[in-house]
Amino acid sequence: MDRKTLPIATLCVALMLPLAGSKAAPKPTTVIEDPAGDANALNDQGNGDGSNGDVVGPADASSVTDLLKIDISNDAKNLYITFLTETAPPATQGVGFRLRANPDGAGGSYCLNFEAFYPGAGNALDAAVGQLRDTCTGETTEVEVLGPMLVVPRAASDALGKKSVLTGLQAHAFIYLGSAPPAGTTYPVTDTTKVGKDYKLKK
Repeated sequence: MDRKTLPIATLCVALMLPLAGSKAAPKPTTVIEDPAGDANALNDQGNGDGSNGDVVGPADASSVTDLLKIDISNDAKNLYITFLTETAPPATQGVGFRLRANPDGAGGSYCLNFEAFYPGAGNALDAAVGQLRDTCTGETTEVEVLGPMLVVPRAASDALGKKSVLTGLQAHAFIYLGSAPPAGTTYPVTDTTKVGKDYKLKK
């Protein structure tokens, strides 16, 4: 996996600049912050409650899957989720990100899984793809991926309706091997965050 480090100014521009022809997302809210240098798979492998999410030694194995923060914003039509990492994807290795929300009770499974998958060695993707996977309804909806951002239609889930709240937010970065989702393997999980702040949709 890539270990190149971009200058901070270059990294910020690469992550935050809207893509040509795309609508700029509303001002984001940071819901998760994670330390740099902990993409080393010394975590709960995405299965726990996030209590083991800040393991910063030994050094991380990948700058692309080293999560730094997760930003969310929304307008009347879409939810925008941005995964900010040490170096923006794609990487030499196939990678992916997941933001999960709305656990169905203490210690329960998460209903909403917002996922982005990027092409690279080990998978057959030609371009980044995304999905909203609802484990509580069994429904999966394809969503748009714009660089590090997922654009999720609010009509895809009742949980994204007016004044809804996304709770128990936690993020994972992982290696993605295989073909297009739902096929493939999202393992190992290289970086796991602690549970962040809830997000209340603004419209």
